[in-house]
Amino acid sequence: MRYNGSMSDATTIFHIYDRQVDDIERALGDIFAREGREQAPRVEGTYSAVLERVVDPDVEATYRYLLLRPRATGWTTLIELGLRAEGLEVELSRALGGASVIAIFTYGEVVAGYRVARAGAEVDRYLSDPTAFEDAGAAPDADSTPLTDDEIEALRGRPERFADLLPPETPPDDFVRVVLRPGWWEERDAAASGVAMPAGGGHEDDLVDEVDRARCIGLALEVWAPDNYPLAGDLKDIANAEAGPAIALAWR
Repeated sequence: MRYNGSMSDATTIFHIYDRQVDDIERALGDIFAREGREQAPRVEGTYSAVLERVVDPDVEATYRYLLLRPRATGWTTLIELGLRAEGLEVELSRALGGASVIAIFTYGEVVAGYRVARAGAEVDRYLSDPTAFEDAGAAPDADSTPLTDDEIEALRGRPERFADLLPPETPPDDFVRVVLRPGWWEERDAAASGVAMPAGGGHEDDLVDEVDRARCIGLALEVWAPDNYPLAGDLKDIANAEAGPAIALAWR
């Protein structure tokens, strides 16, 4: 697993299916222990109090997480609040006996996406604009080498690969059409087929709100609730009554 400290605007929310909090906490501890990292003091309490604690700059910890209680949907949420740990969804799936793990993320307001791991391996990933960080100045840790067509296509998102995790009323094709394709991918496909986009298609008012796209990904997957996904917005705005109790976990 690689660690990445440059994408300070990255927010990643992991959702783990059919696993208990104790199992997830133990798995996370084992993963960081293999990296030789020392755990910071564990804190448990109300969501807002624990969130305030885990983001406190005076806390000596580099990798910070907020673990919430399981939802009625069967998914348990793990919020990444420190530096980004690349490939953590795969490591968690492997450590949890092959559990399904979905990571929904945004990089500021630039792009949104998801990664899905099952049976200890990545099965799908999606990025709303694979070219967003080709300019090295856009993200300090980004590889400035342009992606190949195959590498771009690998980021298209193919939810049919995990169709059984989607609600019955959300076919993979509808998920793609309504949530994943609008914006950059739609423009790419139109250009490839020689179809002209509507006049004004590049107008600022027509741009997709990437934070809202992340919210729609969570809604489509129903990982939080069938009609709500508050985790794509400001985490401080979530009420204690909705989030429930939380556990702060961190490693130096």
